[in-house]
Amino acid sequence: MHSFPGFAPWQSRAQVMPVSRLPLRVVAVGMALVAGFSAARASAYCRMTTQGEPQVGEARCVERGAPLVWKDPCLSYAIDYRGSVYMDYAEIEAAVDASFAAWRNVDCDARVVGSGNPPNVIFRPLQPSTCQRSEYNTTGNVNTIAFLDPWENPCRDEDDPPYEPLAFAVTIVWHNTTTGEILDADMMINDQLASRLNAGGPYDDCPDTGCPAGNPGALGPADLRSIVTHEAGHFIGIGHCSPEDPEDPNDPCVQATMFYRNERSSVDKRTLALDDINAVCDIYPPGDLDTSCDPTPMGGLLLNCETDADGNPLACDGPGAAPSNGGCSAYRTAGASSVPPWSTALIALLLWVMVARQRSRPRGV
Repeated sequence: MHSFPGFAPWQSRAQVMPVSRLPLRVVAVGMALVAGFSAARASAYCRMTTQGEPQVGEARCVERGAPLVWKDPCLSYAIDYRGSVYMDYAEIEAAVDASFAAWRNVDCDARVVGSGNPPNVIFRPLQPSTCQRSEYNTTGNVNTIAFLDPWENPCRDEDDPPYEPLAFAVTIVWHNTTTGEILDADMMINDQLASRLNAGGPYDDCPDTGCPAGNPGALGPADLRSIVTHEAGHFIGIGHCSPEDPEDPNDPCVQATMFYRNERSSVDKRTLALDDINAVCDIYPPGDLDTSCDPTPMGGLLLNCETDADGNPLACDGPGAAPSNGGCSAYRTAGASSVPPWSTALIALLLWVMVARQRSRPRGV
């Protein structure tokens, strides 16, 4: 891995390391969960931070560390070409695009959903990825969205457990542990068939009245838009709000997309509440970004993280193909190794945090 000039060493926990060896913190969060991170508080919403600790159950937001944020909020994402067994690829694209668009389609002046003065963040869908791994590299990156069955990290070591079986999804956010700058975000969605023992599909783009409930022997679909809209909030650095009363349906946090729990049949989280709008508008206040901005990920775009240019399988710790823009950005970090992230679990109708170890290795250049 390269060390880039002009970039000061970072302090990670109790150690100070040169840039070429600096670990990045990985944060994995899931749909309507109790997230494994700390959050800085503004209004009722929470921000993910560099010194996060688990928010378990009804744990309150903790103000410590630098808040996570994309310094260049011209963002892209790519859906893995294999999609899901429960929906056509075109249906998945439409649902994912609508989920990200929900965070842009707000008027920050009036603080309402709809056209007006939007937040300064743009989401650009790319052509399909070939990437079911969460990783951040110096040789090219893609913010991938992948459906996994089996529900496990394809690059996990033999002694590592799979993802928590009761989790709908995890979003892994790579960031600078000192500044909080987000470098990469990957969304993994559980494509197993849901049962009493595990979360998962079927998924659908449900009607506005909600998803059919199904029965104990055959669960009804979960709303993909609700799941991805919540995950997209984590994608841009938003954590879980802390309600004054989690049982009060009129509590602003309980009404929010970023509230930590959700019913499987609900479609409510696809529509941002005031708390969510305040979060995105405060973190990314209106600016001059437009759709002509360049959404190339740090280090260049690399849509295929699984095979080399000749089609040969790429080891999890192997070198990648050359990025599409020709090289790494000279002022960014040099690479990353992981620390244990947090995952989520669905118990009854609620999602609770579970700790799950996951390793994602950087590729050297």
